[in-house]
Amino acid sequence: MTRVIVVGAGPVGATFALLAQRLGVAVTLLEARDGPSRESRSLALSHGSREIFDAAGVWNADLGATEIHRIHTSQRGGFGRMVLSREDAGVPALGYVLSYARIQEALDTALAQRNIAVLRGAAVAGFDESPEAISVQYAHAGELHTLQADAVVLADGGANLDKVGALSVAEKDYAQSALLAHIETDAGHHGTAYERFTPEGPAALLPHGGEREYSLVWVSSPARIEQLKALDDAGFIAAFAEHFGRRAGSFLKVGPRRSFPLKLRTVSARVAGRLAVIGNAAQALHPVAGQGFNLGLRDADELARRLSGESSASALKSFEAGRIRDVERSVGFTDFLVGLFSNQHLLTRVPRGLGLAALDALPFARRALARRMLFGAAK
Repeated sequence: MTRVIVVGAGPVGATFALLAQRLGVAVTLLEARDGPSRESRSLALSHGSREIFDAAGVWNADLGATEIHRIHTSQRGGFGRMVLSREDAGVPALGYVLSYARIQEALDTALAQRNIAVLRGAAVAGFDESPEAISVQYAHAGELHTLQADAVVLADGGANLDKVGALSVAEKDYAQSALLAHIETDAGHHGTAYERFTPEGPAALLPHGGEREYSLVWVSSPARIEQLKALDDAGFIAAFAEHFGRRAGSFLKVGPRRSFPLKLRTVSARVAGRLAVIGNAAQALHPVAGQGFNLGLRDADELARRLSGESSASALKSFEAGRIRDVERSVGFTDFLVGLFSNQHLLTRVPRGLGLAALDALPFARRALARRMLFGAAK
């Protein structure tokens, strides 16, 4: 039986562990977090990601997921819009919006029910590889320990990449920040998500919670985002209404606001010897089009399948080769969108509008785009 150590028991690492164990892989997780997740943000899952959670045994009604039936895309200051629907992809929902904390709780419960070992409060000190195995040194409860396995999966968001000498990280600073909040309107969303491209950056409303509630994402310059966070609720609502428009109705109430800087970060290789890198540890994307987390879950699914059917060395090589197309296309797609929609020049505004209008008018193009966004690039 293949033995794997997973560093990081967040959503991607925990999902990998559950999938791998179901396929006959012995898994141990090391998690720096020593208690329940305190993360308050929402996650947007594609239908493909829901299928992965189904396979892991954690998808159920208790997660409180809100379905996305349509995605309405437009640009500020220009014509053209596109509406992508669940009918275009032939699925019950294009996506689902749910609380990070709720899915993490469900994953933690599943790990415990399946008797998968999770050492919480474990701080990785280093890795040591031999031709036969790989070891992880970690501190736990004030003592240094060593654990050995056939392979290590790094799913910690990149926290321990500096301990892997064979890997390096490339970063592209978008000089933008994303503001997150929960907002309520006077009109029902009926399963519609909105993405509005503006010169500042994209703004999105994702249905989450009640029929008139959304998770809001507003991308702009770091200085502008700090100004928006400093506004009182009434001032912020007025600013967002002016920025976004009234297509979702009038905004009535907004919750606490938080923000984070936006960078594209990619690792130089997905495999180094007996160590594989997945999720945000391998690639951190701009939130436009909501591809990053879903890409990480596809990493987990692919790696679990490979490790269950091949020797660990062969599995890691085939995993890296098998993920190239999906990762490169997803990274390229999001980076392209950021550049394409981040200006108001007439020479780009008109072609953008024509492109959106053409996609909206061509069912086969919408189907292809929907399948790509929901399930990744075809192999």
